[in-house]
Amino acid sequence: MHTFEHPVTPAVLSASLLALCEEIVPCGSPTYVDVRPVPGAPSNECFPIVEDRVRTHGGAMVLGWALREQPSLFIEAEFHAVWRSPSDGLLDIAPKKRPTQRILFLPDPARRYEGRQVNNVRKSLTKSPAVIGFLKTFDQEFELMNRGAREHQHGKIALEVDEAQELKRIQKVRTAHSVEIMKLHRVVGPYDPCWCGSGKKVKWCHGVGNAV
Repeated sequence: MHTFEHPVTPAVLSASLLALCEEIVPCGSPTYVDVRPVPGAPSNECFPIVEDRVRTHGGAMVLGWALREQPSLFIEAEFHAVWRSPSDGLLDIAPKKRPTQRILFLPDPARRYEGRQVNNVRKSLTKSPAVIGFLKTFDQEFELMNRGAREHQHGKIALEVDEAQELKRIQKVRTAHSVEIMKLHRVVGPYDPCWCGSGKKVKWCHGVGNAV
């Protein structure tokens, strides 16, 4: 048996997902964007990657939110940048840690990138205390890691002893919730939409045996 163990590109624009989009960008419209990562570029560094591509190839940076879901458990939006290519339209050129052919992207014209970290927006799809508690730990960790002058820092962050202990407590709670959430993960069937976002069924794409 294989399950969705990580958030994936939503295959369906559900009512919950559209409500989240409306909350973040009123009257906004999410769209699927092909992933064509820059070879050798680091993952999770979309802003400098897109800025560099605009300098060297033209086009423009488009800011918005990458939308993901943990099927039946929660949905989330991550502040993200994609490249508007002069010839191919919107492209996500930031490398991914897991196989991803398309992302679901919500453009946000009102947003500006100012070098500060932006917390993900997360919504539970269930009343499960484990899921709700799990999501809460990410907000707690974000507040801790971006407290004070750390708001503008990137990369490895040094914490004082008391804050390091606070972080360990948060992560311990998250781990405990994760164990409970594992029991709730939805089983991946061969005819489910593939987690890579291709739009194809699992059977004809990455296969059930490669579930993430």
